[in-house]
Amino acid sequence: MQGTVTDTQTPSTQQNRTTLLHTTEYDTCAPDLESDQNGHETALESSFPDSHSVFSEFVSLEVLKRDTTVSSDSSVSSDFFDDSVDHLILVLKHDNIKNMKQFLRTRFWMVDHEIRESLWLNLCRHLHKADGDIYEEMVTELFPDENIKDVALPGFIDQNNLTPYFLTNDGVHQAAKILAVIINMNPDITYCPPVFSLSCLFLHYMNSNECFNCLYGLLRSKDINYLMQTRVAWDASKYVMKDLTKKYAKSAYVHMIRQCSNIESIFERWIWWIFSDLPFEYIVKIIDCFLLEGVKVLYRVGLAILITFAKHNGRRNSREVVGSNLGVTIKLFCDKMPININKLLKVAFGIRGLTRKEIKKLQVKNEMYVNSKSHIANHEISRVGSNHSVHGVPLSRSFSGPIILQHVGTSILNVEMIHLIWGWLPPRLAVCQPFLLYTSEEHGTSLRTLYSKIEDKTQTIIIIKTTRGEIFGAFCSAPWEERKSSNKNLSYFGTGETFLFSLQPCKRKYDWVGIIQEGIPKTANMFLAGDNSVMTIGGGNGEAIQLDENLVHCRSEKCDTFQNEPLCSYKDFTCQVVEVYGFE
Repeated sequence: MQGTVTDTQTPSTQQNRTTLLHTTEYDTCAPDLESDQNGHETALESSFPDSHSVFSEFVSLEVLKRDTTVSSDSSVSSDFFDDSVDHLILVLKHDNIKNMKQFLRTRFWMVDHEIRESLWLNLCRHLHKADGDIYEEMVTELFPDENIKDVALPGFIDQNNLTPYFLTNDGVHQAAKILAVIINMNPDITYCPPVFSLSCLFLHYMNSNECFNCLYGLLRSKDINYLMQTRVAWDASKYVMKDLTKKYAKSAYVHMIRQCSNIESIFERWIWWIFSDLPFEYIVKIIDCFLLEGVKVLYRVGLAILITFAKHNGRRNSREVVGSNLGVTIKLFCDKMPININKLLKVAFGIRGLTRKEIKKLQVKNEMYVNSKSHIANHEISRVGSNHSVHGVPLSRSFSGPIILQHVGTSILNVEMIHLIWGWLPPRLAVCQPFLLYTSEEHGTSLRTLYSKIEDKTQTIIIIKTTRGEIFGAFCSAPWEERKSSNKNLSYFGTGETFLFSLQPCKRKYDWVGIIQEGIPKTANMFLAGDNSVMTIGGGNGEAIQLDENLVHCRSEKCDTFQNEPLCSYKDFTCQVVEVYGFE
């Protein structure tokens, strides 16, 4: 069921609070502080400039000033850093990611600092080419009546977590219109709750057109993952957060286990700890780093919250928290966060070893785990099969029903085999049509030629028919050009979406062992590897499939990655035909 934004909605007050900022000797970027009558350190009070405000016309300044910590520009030291907009542009021009990270992680501008008028917009324009005027054209097309009084929120929004922050009624209406255009242009987005929060945050410092451009750039980013866009990805993220907590915040995980029997339920809301529960000035600073580094920042902040929470509660009498609702306790803890944002980020970025690659691998693993639950799959199909609209404009279109596979020109597979393989594919690819990239019958048996035909494709399916009539192959989850990304002669790459299969004489699929097992050896993460003399799929105490440079002296063995049986009757084999398919 869709929510509707109407004129009866009141502006959000976010949580009614004033955040106390504490400082230590290393808090060089914190605002200047003074003591109140009780001796507590508080941020210097200030008012918004009468002549100019960094905030857009969509913000309720009165409510924002009342409920959050603001400062004048003078409260941020200009001696330690040159924080001008010109300096920001200079950093972006050099296009050095390391310098940009340092710049954004170590600056702590207040929510009304002059740089905020252009910070996020400049970041998105530089990183995501967030520019253009298509939004105005789409709004005119979708909403010809300029006096429209209500706009339905798209189905990919979580109605239980709407965070307008300090927008006025008009600001919330603008956010709803922006999301209507987003879903109209991106019908493949089926579930993306945080995009409403981001749209409202952006509208604090941007106009509607700029907000749309920035959101569109984040959603279409291919290099860095910013926003999960399906229900399966969203549900998998709580398991990713759980896995990361067990590894990088062990004491916090143990602390939670002692207080809660259903630990997974605690991680259901992990992203709302940030977008809904933390004070506004914390959220704004987190977005500074998020726009450059992606979802990794959100996971780091989530871990920092849990680490801080465990330390704080560890000092209290355990009887005060045992038996209480741990989820509510964490929510209240975020609301009254006892440390300031620079200390929280110091904890977050102090977590060593957490990489984007590891997060991606855990996401793939847990998406496959979620997909294996039939009730989740059925829920996804029934949910996206319906057609929602905003005033007659379709907002969600999704494939439903069996795909009709066209003739693919194979000399190995029959129709039954093709449909069997397509039933094993990740859902996002199962709706695609296959097309033949390479066949040894036409392109010859040189491995170099094979690579040249397939290496730029994101995912591929390799089918092998041996001279003994056996048929088997693999779904390869990463482009083969990644084999060149390491200085080593032969290094492994790929993700846990990779799988093996056998079609003849028996039909069987071999998934990555990491889907069903914990504590797997490092050798079980060896998915794909290759150079000009060999192509390897699966590794660790053997290779599941290994092709030589002429497709003659090839081999199939049991390996740690898939725990598979050899795919042919004899470990050594010669290829009769090799075919490779891509997706369109």
